[in-house]
Amino acid sequence: MPSRSVAPYRPRAAEHTVLHALVRDHLATFLRAADADGRGLPAFVEQEFRDFLTCGVWARGFARFQCAECHAERLVPFSCKGRGFCPSCGGRRMAERAAHLVDRVIPTVPVRQWVLSLPHRLRYLLIWDRPHINLVLYHGQSSGSAAR
Repeated sequence: MPSRSVAPYRPRAAEHTVLHALVRDHLATFLRAADADGRGLPAFVEQEFRDFLTCGVWARGFARFQCAECHAERLVPFSCKGRGFCPSCGGRRMAERAAHLVDRVIPTVPVRQWVLSLPHRLRYLLIWDRPHINLVLYHGQSSGSAAR
């Protein structure tokens, strides 16, 4: 029997985590409070929370995989594939992107990192204003280039 080089898959008990319980128990109250102030939450944020509650929950569905060589089967619960809130999916996406950058991007192109820090109040004003964000980034980059 061939030795295993990969650790066996252990599904997480998503619905038994503290974060899942917190969101499950308080999401409705949080959404009502957000609506009460007149602004509410953007639809994509609310959807991210709702999708998180279904992530890794067996009752919401699963896929069956079978090894082509040994025919062993494995069931894997569906994930939310969220980007911003789910620690499992966000962590997986972060690891995939890091591997892509390290293996395929950084070795083949010149890289220069620069950081633009803005005051907190300005960050909150710009967060939903894409044209102004682009303008700030453009001016930040061009002034940084001129300083060299």
